[in-house]
Amino acid sequence: MLLFFGRGSAFSDAQNSAFFEPDGGLVLLDCPMSAFHSLRRLASFRTWNCIRVLVTHTHSDHIGGIPMLIHYAKHLLHIPVTVIVPTEELVSDLRFLIERLDGCKPEDYRLMTVAECHFPWLKAAVPVRHSEALEGRCFGYVLALGGQDAVYTGDTAELTPFLPYLHSGSVLYTEAANFDSGVHLYLDAVLPELLRLQAEGVRVYLMHLDDEAAILRKISGSGLLPAPLWREKDRIPCGGS
Repeated sequence: MLLFFGRGSAFSDAQNSAFFEPDGGLVLLDCPMSAFHSLRRLASFRTWNCIRVLVTHTHSDHIGGIPMLIHYAKHLLHIPVTVIVPTEELVSDLRFLIERLDGCKPEDYRLMTVAECHFPWLKAAVPVRHSEALEGRCFGYVLALGGQDAVYTGDTAELTPFLPYLHSGSVLYTEAANFDSGVHLYLDAVLPELLRLQAEGVRVYLMHLDDEAAILRKISGSGLLPAPLWREKDRIPCGGS
């Protein structure tokens, strides 16, 4: 199961970022700066042998903390960071940010494509339609977590690309927007599909929430849940209440 440092959209205090901890390491799904600061607190009582970051797309609320994470992991944690992206084009984009703009040294991290990875928990990268300016450079992921298939949509305007990966017993972490912007998954439009998936045995969690209070009202009593947050004070996941 994923835990979340934040489940908010771009203008939230705790922007969307999830994590899990396989084989003594940490895997992040995106790393905004808000997640980096939460990660520092988690690191105070964890011992990892490596950190890996799966990037969904290059909006700053998804990658803004990656260079700082690389610096932090090198100088304070003394463990390697690997940044994973779906395409060679994104390798070039991330290298420009990390090295040219932020000054990380090439030897301080590794940048690789999904095709180069051979991790048992990484099953597929799924192209999605999101921002027109980032056409062809936005993705979600299919993961294997604790014997379950887990679909993580990233930012997307449609659920359709993920439907072939969803089945009874799988888990869906999907963005949900209260406002219909055309570039995010509008909850009012997708709610019947989410309820159908839930009825077919898919566990559904909502993330990247632009108005959490309004979204929680809309799903009240439905069985749909907000993505589970990690809380420092008691070191357990919490719900949306």
